Amino acid sequence: TNGIQVQQETVNKNSLEILGNEYKLNEGIFNLTTKEKEDLNFDIKELELIKPLFTTKEIDRYFTSKNNENWVIYTDSSFKDKSKIEQFPNLKRHLDRFTAVITSDNKPYGIHRARNEYFFKGDKILALRKCVGKPLFSYADFDTYVNQAFYVIKSERINLKYLTALLNSKLVAFWLKYKGKMQGDNYQVDKEPILNIPIKKIEDTKPFEILVDYIRFLKSQNLKELGIKYELMPIYFERILDGMFYELYFTETIIHTDREIIKFLVDLED
Repeated sequence: TNGIQVQQETVNKNSLEILGNEYKLNEGIFNLTTKEKEDLNFDIKELELIKPLFTTKEIDRYFTSKNNENWVIYTDSSFKDKSKIEQFPNLKRHLDRFTAVITSDNKPYGIHRARNEYFFKGDKILALRKCVGKPLFSYADFDTYVNQAFYVIKSERINLKYLTALLNSKLVAFWLKYKGKMQGDNYQVDKEPILNIPIKKIEDTKPFEILVDYIRFLKSQNLKELGIKYELMPIYFERILDGMFYELYFTETIIHTDREIIKFLVDLED
């Protein structure tokens, strides 16, 4: 699915002209910084509608940091019924300040396009729609709300860590380059080419999962402080995964040239 479409995230230049000098550029409307969220003094019931919003600051290839800096007021189409907001007085007071510029289909209290929250909860893959240099697919196993800069992939039919590794592989980058859209050297990752990627399903995904966990752990550390050799370690494991996928998709060629990898990784499972 697409990420959520808020419509009025923050105060922009056009809305500032309408609202006047009492407001600030980039002041939060439906999107809030942590400080704005705390300053608004939402009660417990209101905080249930405030969801953690993740951006490219937190979302990297393979790894999503839990330290989000932004939040979204996640009011769906049911808030088109204005009486519903009455049970959330602090939230109502905040949004009432911006009524003049809110153009959502569910105005003035609902965001423009909420999505099925199933997609934002639990295990998922976040796919950045416009990628510089190479595609970006990130695994997250916690509640992760994103905007329309991302697609969200969930499936019960395949291990999502294995799928994350496949989608980040050079093999899939090649597929998306010729089956998807490019803007110069940058990828525009659209829904159709993602859905058409030929997925190699295998019985034992454990070696792939473990290597993905290695990469995610390394990316959770401050590798720059440790030095260049540590910064290169995630790339090393990505190259191993690339070789493993070449072996899966071009088995005869890999065996013929004596370039097998997977059979040497069985010990990872112990």
